[in-house]
Amino acid sequence: MDTGSREVLDLLGGFVVRVSGPGLRGGSGFFAGRGLVVTCAHVVALPPERGGRATAGRAQATWRGGHAEGTVVALPPTHSGEDLWTPPDLAVIQLDEPVPDHPWIPMAAQSPGLGQRLYAAGYSTVYERTPRLGVSAVEYEGPQEFDGTGQVFLQLKNGELAPGKSGGPLLDLERGEVCGVVTTTRRENLDMGGLALDVSTIRAEFPELWQANKAPNPLDTELWRLRAALQHEYAPGGVLSLREEEMLLRSAQRCGLAPAALYWRSVHRDYGEPSGPLDNMADVLREVADAPAMLDGPHPLLMFIRQVADAAPPKGVGPLTRLIGLVAHRLGVSAPPPTAGLSVASSDRVAAISVHLDAQGPDSEHYFLRVWKYPDVNEPPYAVLCDDRPLTLAEAQEQFRAVVPPAVGDLAEISSNVLMEFALPAAKLSAVDVDSWYLSQSWAPVSRQYPVVLRVLDRKLETYPSWTARWRRLRHGCLDGGPATMDWVDCHSDMRPEQFYARLQQRPALSVLALPFSPDATERQHVLETALYAGIPVAVWTRAGCSAQCRLRRTPGQDERATSGADEASGACAGVDFRDAVDAELASSSIGNLPELIMKLRVDAATATSPGHCGENVVLLWDDATRKLPGDGPALRVPQHTAQGGQPS
Repeated sequence: MDTGSREVLDLLGGFVVRVSGPGLRGGSGFFAGRGLVVTCAHVVALPPERGGRATAGRAQATWRGGHAEGTVVALPPTHSGEDLWTPPDLAVIQLDEPVPDHPWIPMAAQSPGLGQRLYAAGYSTVYERTPRLGVSAVEYEGPQEFDGTGQVFLQLKNGELAPGKSGGPLLDLERGEVCGVVTTTRRENLDMGGLALDVSTIRAEFPELWQANKAPNPLDTELWRLRAALQHEYAPGGVLSLREEEMLLRSAQRCGLAPAALYWRSVHRDYGEPSGPLDNMADVLREVADAPAMLDGPHPLLMFIRQVADAAPPKGVGPLTRLIGLVAHRLGVSAPPPTAGLSVASSDRVAAISVHLDAQGPDSEHYFLRVWKYPDVNEPPYAVLCDDRPLTLAEAQEQFRAVVPPAVGDLAEISSNVLMEFALPAAKLSAVDVDSWYLSQSWAPVSRQYPVVLRVLDRKLETYPSWTARWRRLRHGCLDGGPATMDWVDCHSDMRPEQFYARLQQRPALSVLALPFSPDATERQHVLETALYAGIPVAVWTRAGCSAQCRLRRTPGQDERATSGADEASGACAGVDFRDAVDAELASSSIGNLPELIMKLRVDAATATSPGHCGENVVLLWDDATRKLPGDGPALRVPQHTAQGGQPS
């Protein structure tokens, strides 16, 4: 059945024309260029004569605000028999000059997708004596070849293609284009769909018309208004008038957020990916209007308006705030409160890919792989992959290379700052070399493309108070007891775990611990484990460096750098060299920028002229205690952002 509000039909009347003339069968058509109307050949057909029919040389077009006559070019110009008109059943009416300015609809360069919802517009006399403009929703079933002729049509179902709609446009609202020309119905007056001619036939048969269709449209605002109106006519959240929508979209275009970023800020994190591309704010508005509201959050359309209002200049806040109240009333829900700390500068926004490798057991070589993406690290993540199969590291890397590049591409639309985080059990932090993982080129590991950090999947709950306090000192600066500090572990110390733990407890300001050796070194395996239990959130170490076999000792109170001649003769300590090099880099940087600094060291190591650069095997644990991972466990936070949120539950 024909549908469409008066507002939609009024707009549609500027694009869709009624084709008529003395003795003509008549029907519908649409503007495809200035003064150019596309319709079907059988629409401009004259009465039958001697078993055949011919098309007229002239026809009339009537549309909202205009009426004109023009010359007809039809393919084919004649037809024999009572069956469907011989393909391609296409005609173009060149209207006589002068023709007043009018908008036209762009034609699609590709066919619609299977199952896609489309809209057929045209005039019919099914329900009234006077031809009436209507629009029907149909579904694309697939291509249909016409009786072995090679002519392919678009097969449609469900909607009513009433007599008189022949020649009218088949609209693809996802792209705001015409994808077909309605030709016939399956059965009159029933919702059974029919056939439409693919616009690729227009490109093949009338190339000059196709070029004219691509010319600048003098009234493209009308096209935008029609597209928006049709989208919201059929959307569940169609609660905005055109005037309200125009105001909202103008404000959204000025808010400073990328369309994709505004979408992710508006929808519930469990809603998922948009149904189509988010090329502009109108696309986002369509998506959030169609998205369902969740039980634990406001409607996405309201969140869209709220985000725009919070980013608007003071003089623009009032109308948007009133609109929030109106839309909330129409939806029968409460208005969402202002969002705290909305940042609209895309250069300051940090996105992240979070990769979790959860081992089956402490000694297992198989892992469960989980991947999430954070469009903004201050907001909830969205699942990319949750693989419940136990994978070897090689299989996990293969999955990583398959799913992460598209996710990174999505985030690139939102932020140029992308962080790569790998969450592992504490026992696997140093054993699994994720720094060497790559996306597509083995010579370009992710650790040289993005800041790569580790975090812990299995911190013990009783460590949360100390862990949270140390992290907040690092992120917020000076608290009671002084600012956050960084310290190195003596690679020659034989301090027992209970002594080391007590020493860390005596230093609540210590937030960054640096190890000049690998935590896997046999005699020092307790060091990282003890540090994590003491709540240390950040750690730097080297997978090379000083090993358990290094016996270079110093006397108590002696500086490691002041080695004796005998020491020098036996060779310098690699752990001390690593410490000196990292300290030198930190002299001109802040410990709050460690992810970026460590990435720089990894890049510098690749161009070093001699082996042993401190960035060759450097590892960074950067673990935010104030945020949680999907599932359980705390989530990572990026250095440039101030941590928000309270004690993890």
